[in-house]
Amino acid sequence: MSVSSKQTSLVVTSAADFSLQDHQGDTVSLKAALVDGPVMLVFYPKDFTPVCTQQLCDYRDNLAEFEQFGIQIFAISHNDQDSHAQFVAEHNFPFVLLTDTGNKVAKSYGCTSRLMLGKVSRAIVLVNTKGEIIYRHVEATPLTRRKSHTLLARLRQLSDDSLI
Repeated sequence: MSVSSKQTSLVVTSAADFSLQDHQGDTVSLKAALVDGPVMLVFYPKDFTPVCTQQLCDYRDNLAEFEQFGIQIFAISHNDQDSHAQFVAEHNFPFVLLTDTGNKVAKSYGCTSRLMLGKVSRAIVLVNTKGEIIYRHVEATPLTRRKSHTLLARLRQLSDDSLI
């Protein structure tokens, strides 16, 4: 099954497993997390920047709606554990922030943009409990982001199609 547009695609493919350190110093693996439900990977450029803060606060404020689909949110950037811990504390994020040193995981998930000359961009990747990528969107610029209402509409569609 494959449906695609410029930066958004629905291509059911296997998600690469990874293990990253969270803001509390624990190691989180995708494979282990999928036992508890589907995962929304939120790749973002940097803690404490205006668009990243707006984006993660939007997801925080709509977490109950994401949870209706069983979605777990993992926000991923290159920032270290201390930065993530401060970011979580300041904004009361109820989800995990993961450190992707060198943006290795982001790059492995294709979260780069031609308009940013191949640098890591803001991106959303939805992974179902089978470990399949069922939605991927990479922003062309760091100034744009997927809003909750857009993602929730997509989740409804994916749920109706029995993909999550």
